[in-house]
Amino acid sequence: MNRIHVCSAALVVSLSLAFIGCGGGSTPTTQPATTTTVAATKAPTGTAPAAEPDSDVAPLLAWADGSPEEGPAPLTVEFKADVEGGTAPLKYQWLFGDGSPESNEMNPKHTYTKPGKYRADLNVSDSADDSDSDYIEIEVR
Repeated sequence: MNRIHVCSAALVVSLSLAFIGCGGGSTPTTQPATTTTVAATKAPTGTAPAAEPDSDVAPLLAWADGSPEEGPAPLTVEFKADVEGGTAPLKYQWLFGDGSPESNEMNPKHTYTKPGKYRADLNVSDSADDSDSDYIEIEVR
């Protein structure tokens, strides 16, 4: 249980200004002091509202990486999903761009058998319905 504790106080500020004249005299001229009083307002006591569970969670960010990014066929690429933020558990989907079945692994391996340029797409989603995507281009000679 969170409790809020409030103190009541008054703030008094006293300000005194001194100006040195520009007309050749060196005698300071003092303005009258100004006093300001501010009374603190009393906040409600009791239980503070619970924080939202996702309020401190960073947004989900995903980056696709793979090695090697080019080479002769057959080319086996080790893909890697770099992810920050989000709410666990995370779901991964890799589409390799060559008509083969998708992978739901975080870091899959895939072999390209025919020459061409391929786009491998990474889609990541979390349990709070946040998602991000990225892709990497692969060239098979």
